[in-house]
Amino acid sequence: QAALAALDAALESERAARESFAAAEARYIAGSATLADKLQARTAFSQTTLNRITADGYLKNAQGALANMIGLDANRNVSLVAANTTVIPDDFEGDVSLLIEEARQRRPDLQAAAAQARAAEASADAARAADRPTISLNASSDQNTSAGISSRGSQIGIALSVPIFSGYAPTYRVRAAEAQLDAKNIQLERLRLQVALDVWASYQNLITATQSLRSTADLLDSAEQSERVALGRYKAGVGSILDVLNAQSALAGARQQRIQSTLDWNISRAVLARAMGNLDENLLQTLPGGTGQIP
Repeated sequence: QAALAALDAALESERAARESFAAAEARYIAGSATLADKLQARTAFSQTTLNRITADGYLKNAQGALANMIGLDANRNVSLVAANTTVIPDDFEGDVSLLIEEARQRRPDLQAAAAQARAAEASADAARAADRPTISLNASSDQNTSAGISSRGSQIGIALSVPIFSGYAPTYRVRAAEAQLDAKNIQLERLRLQVALDVWASYQNLITATQSLRSTADLLDSAEQSERVALGRYKAGVGSILDVLNAQSALAGARQQRIQSTLDWNISRAVLARAMGNLDENLLQTLPGGTGQIP
């Protein structure tokens, strides 16, 4: 998506540079501009053409890598739906505490660690019980027939087993099981804290990326207006070619910043979804705990 946007931006910059070159050439022919103006405009136009060629090559490589990643030949074209990230609601940010709690419910690694801790606790209980007295209940019945005479018998008994001394092996087994339980509980608590840190860091990165995305929208709008004004003044004969080229260079930079901030924003959303153990399209569309939709 970023490579597609970069190619679109390069094509737009090339179009603007072509228009500036045409204006400089027209003024040079009319005698109201110098040869230096024409040459500077042509140089800028050639540079934007080179940038467009580079962007096109990068896009083709990115498309090949994507096709390969999903199990297709690199020369197979994968069509992508254009992403719309121009409008971001002001209230989409969720409560980070709710996000952390949800992550602790969803993260499979944390669930696995909790299961291991429960298993270790059960093993420790079993080791403790193995060295305790045990009571068993026994019952049986039988029937015998001999010489036409049948007899029946039944018995019931309760047995109490009290270990006197069986060495230190049971004690060692209990201590080993308890040490294993402590290790699993420590591991579980560390992972709980790590989950909170992962969500917190991912959330803050997303907030930063969102603010940058909103700022680049203003930057791009200002750069577009500046470029239109500079080119209009030059065509009217009251501006210089340097003003036009500087404005177009600033506009190209603003477009690149917009593309990069959009890429960072999308990556930040995916990283937060992964940190929450919920890497699916639902979280990528709506941030839990917030009231707004993320387009």
